[in-house]
This record gives sequence, C-alpha cells and structure tokens, in this order.
Amino acid sequence: MEIRNTTKFVLVHFTGDPSLSYSDIKKAHLDMGQSEIGFHFIIDSQGQILMGRPTSKVGAHYPEFDQTSLGVCIIGSRHEMEDSQSVALTLLLENLKNDNPNIEKVKYIYKES
Repeated sequence: MEIRNTTKFVLVHFTGDPSLSYSDIKKAHLDMGQSEIGFHFIIDSQGQILMGRPTSKVGAHYPEFDQTSLGVCIIGSRHEMEDSQSVALTLLLENLKNDNPNIEKVKYIYKES
C-alpha cells in the first residue's frame, strides 16, 4: 500500500444510511477489491471514532483526492447527525489539523439516500 506524501485535505463523507455499520463499510470496500477499508476514520452512529486505513497510507475513498487527503466517513446523513457524531467530528478535525499543519481545507462529500 502506497504512502501518502502530503496531506492537503480532509474529506468528510456521509453514508446517507444510518443503519450501516463499520463491518458493512469494510465488507463493501473489500468486495470492491481493496486490501482494507479505504477511509482513514469512521464515526459510527454513537459518535465513536473507529480507525480504518492507517493515516500514513493513501486512502481509497475519493480517487481525485486520495493521494492528498485523509478520508473520514460518518454513518448516516449530514442533516440528521447525532450530537455525539458532531462532537466526535469536531474533535477529530481539530486533532487532524494539529497533526497535519499543511491541511488547507475540509471538504464534505454527500451521499444521501
């Protein structure tokens, strides 16, 4: 798996389906031929931050930005996030920006059902 040389962005994805689990997402990525989950982090419906792909590796979540971004996936919809998910996302983004001072922007990717 390829090492990411620069981190310019954090891409925040929403599944649009609150019933999905970490296992569902991992299985979908493996079924697509990935060696592991493509997101670096997943925030579940209870606001738990779960590790996906190591942050040092190139992700597999949005081909146009995989080489230069960290991928965060939130289970559910942007407009129906639980408070615990919102808090977890805020804290995670703060930590990622502190750990990666070259991050220029956070981009939101919506996949609503």
